[in-house]
Amino acid sequence: MGEAFANVALAMYNVITPLGGIHERETFTVEVEGSDHESLLFNFLAELLYRVDVDGLIAKRIKIEIIPTDFKLSARCVGERFSAATHEVGESVKAVTYHMMSIKSEGDTWTVRTVFDT
Repeated sequence: MGEAFANVALAMYNVITPLGGIHERETFTVEVEGSDHESLLFNFLAELLYRVDVDGLIAKRIKIEIIPTDFKLSARCVGERFSAATHEVGESVKAVTYHMMSIKSEGDTWTVRTVFDT
């Protein structure tokens, strides 16, 4: 599940700016809680989006640890601060939504889908 959540976060960042132009210069952590898997994913992505808006932080690599029984997530993110002067500007992601969000497990494989408001 952690890898699937990380991939959704990286996809969100890739909408904002192509990740090929992001360097691994800064490390930051994110810790969130939820009441179920969907709220955990929502809170995680919303916190990452907040960090983009406030600090300009874009992660290129994310390692996530999840305590599924307590719906707690801790992520170690590595990337850099976005600058329109040096990075390609993509779409503006305004918000994370619950619309069409799904999290499914089949054996050891997790499939996650979410929609962003752009």
